[in-house]
Amino acid sequence: MYLHELVAAEHLGLRFVLRPNRTVSIGWVHSTDMADPSAYLGGGELILTTGLWRRGAGDAERFVRSLRRAGAAALGYGVETPDADVPADVRDACRSAGLPLIRVPHELPFIEVARAFHAAANAERHDLRRLLDNHEALSTAAAQGDMSALVGALAAQLSGDVWVVDGAGVVWTGAAAPPPEAVRATWHRGRVAAAFPVQAALGDGSAVTVMRVDEAVPARCFLGCARSVASLTAAERRVLDDALPYLRGELTRLRERRGHAAARERERLALVESGRPARGGLVRAVAAGSVVAVAVLGYPAVPGPVADSLLDAVPPAVRGAAAAEAVVVPDVRESVVILEVAPASGVPLSDHVARAVRRLLECAELQLDRVVHAGWTLARDAQGDLPRAVTAARLAARLAATGADGGRMAQYERLGTHEVLLTLDSEIVGAFGDLVLGPLADHDARHGTQLVATLTEFLERDCAYQASAEALGIHVNTLRYRLTTIEQVTGRDLRRMADRVDFFLALRCGRDPEPGRRVR
Repeated sequence: MYLHELVAAEHLGLRFVLRPNRTVSIGWVHSTDMADPSAYLGGGELILTTGLWRRGAGDAERFVRSLRRAGAAALGYGVETPDADVPADVRDACRSAGLPLIRVPHELPFIEVARAFHAAANAERHDLRRLLDNHEALSTAAAQGDMSALVGALAAQLSGDVWVVDGAGVVWTGAAAPPPEAVRATWHRGRVAAAFPVQAALGDGSAVTVMRVDEAVPARCFLGCARSVASLTAAERRVLDDALPYLRGELTRLRERRGHAAARERERLALVESGRPARGGLVRAVAAGSVVAVAVLGYPAVPGPVADSLLDAVPPAVRGAAAAEAVVVPDVRESVVILEVAPASGVPLSDHVARAVRRLLECAELQLDRVVHAGWTLARDAQGDLPRAVTAARLAARLAATGADGGRMAQYERLGTHEVLLTLDSEIVGAFGDLVLGPLADHDARHGTQLVATLTEFLERDCAYQASAEALGIHVNTLRYRLTTIEQVTGRDLRRMADRVDFFLALRCGRDPEPGRRVR
């Protein structure tokens, strides 16, 4: 053990007279009053003495010189009375030799110092043995290539609940699953922490210790322990610290496996969309009576490993929400999910599938930490109709992203013709909106009028004059004047169906018309 640790033991009452300028380790405690004990020393000892060898001038210098020659670590001098101090010649000799010197109280038997040393040394050996056992258990678990096995081995060492979260939707636990609140607290606290370990408070007054597993920036993988930071012993902290490299190694391997799996699924999807058969197919055998739905999730760009995590996050999440199985094809801007859904009695099929897609959307938002939009459709068969179904679901997701349907989910079968048109290239659609509505936006900007708002209300009210005027809070004659102005400014006739359709589509282009911009 270290010399300063022994001196720090309060029950001994030891005190430094000459403190070392470096950390000094001691391998043994030995007491002697021989004038020259060097022949019996092996080096590294703390020598305890009462100074019976002091008979004349120079004895202290010769005694200390023999200790230094034998490699002793320090000298402990037992004083004769409670208020006595170490003799000056002993202090001078130790100072000259650079040997640390400790005052041992008169009332303290030397054997108590030896017992304290041996107890600490045995505890250190026990901790070392435990550390080696922990490493062996973690190495065995790591060889299985399974994060759950690693977390289970760690939980057994701590005799307490531990878990690892990768994003908000993937959790590996030991024998007992942690409360959902503890998992959420681990994820949310870890994301914002600047240094680790940190503590997250739970609603019941308990606390969770959070440590970072992920070395990527920003981190997404964290270790949670159902203990407060202050309650962890030094040995437990060491167990957690020693486990982190194993967890990081397994996380790296896991992400590599996910990346390979995601690449294979994208290759299969590309083959399916091109009409060529994909080895193994995207859809496995479908249970009798079940239907296949295709959903496309659209979101702002995420790193590849983040998108790939949907492979593990999605299937367990949707199994409990109407879907029996899910095949995930993740990518950085969108993910295609093929759901096998068993119809529920008394519930319309579309509502049943919508419930599964809504759960899918919520799971993806938690895992990706992004706003997600979803489009979905039913596949007429599990194989041949997939190309059409993927295209249809992608169009529905694109429409959902515009907010035109007032939500974040859209079913292709329920889209109107004009909504399908609005899913075309955004630049083309936006340019069309500017072409039709740009003159009205210019007029409103110059004259402070409300022609765009008036046109919107008029078409929303199915061109009913009285209802539109009441909704706008104006007289019907004022409405007629505004509509005449709209026709004059745009050169279009609101009595013609074709012009009404153009206005209707332009108002649903998903962006405000830009004054001053024209497409010729």
